[in-house]
Amino acid sequence: MQPVQIVAGDGANKLLDFLKKELIEASKDGEVFKVNQEQDDGLIAVECTKKEKNRESKSFVQQLSQVLADYLMTAYDGMLLNRITKKNYGYLRPDERRDIILIAQKKIRESEQDFFDTIIRMRRKNMVIKKLSDFLDQNNHIILEGFVTFRMQEYVDELEEVVDWAVRQYLIEKEYQEFIKLLTCFVQMQKPKFICVHVIAEKDSSFSIYDQNMERISDQWISDLSEDYDGIIKEEDLLISFLISAAPKQIIIHNIAEIKNKELLDTITQVFSGRVMAFND
Repeated sequence: MQPVQIVAGDGANKLLDFLKKELIEASKDGEVFKVNQEQDDGLIAVECTKKEKNRESKSFVQQLSQVLADYLMTAYDGMLLNRITKKNYGYLRPDERRDIILIAQKKIRESEQDFFDTIIRMRRKNMVIKKLSDFLDQNNHIILEGFVTFRMQEYVDELEEVVDWAVRQYLIEKEYQEFIKLLTCFVQMQKPKFICVHVIAEKDSSFSIYDQNMERISDQWISDLSEDYDGIIKEEDLLISFLISAAPKQIIIHNIAEIKNKELLDTITQVFSGRVMAFND
């Protein structure tokens, strides 16, 4: 079988290092891969010889396709995500699109994914491997950027769904930050009703609240805050409402390991910036 020639343009050196690592250093006994950069114009030649006499070229194509799929899905995802955001969300500011791309990249690259995301990621990779192996079965010359642009439309369609998800996450986070700013301004205008408030997280997800003298704060505070909720309210919402109304000069949170909702701690820390101390007593 003739060597497969790969045109990678400006990314030739990066691809060369990647192929050497994934094909040569990781090769099994009986396989000898040769990877050379033939010219300075980004052309790389890859070939495989086996010690066994009856070598099937199909296995080489499959293995090269798997390695190239890993490379394409990392080296070109930024380019593809940028194209998608410009096409579908061109009305957003450049900095907003950059933030969305970062969210999307984290989604498709993160190592700790749930089972469903892992399955989707494997399906995407198999899709790219199939496209590459079909192409390399018929060709021994591939231009990577052209292949990504014209032969990976199904993969691009899936990335569009990731971008749509990233946009929703971005808007949710933006609304959340605007809400935090509003609460922060409100707290700053409030006259502090307590010098210090101790918040103790209990094992049952409830909270005990004490003043600076470690005397329990009257339940009247809570009942006044919750009367408009018909008795149905999350304990976390009550805590936030109380702290905003009381606007204490200092908040000390105990047993933070018992707080299951970490966003609650983040919200309190942001709204009462510089006033919060948290411990895992």
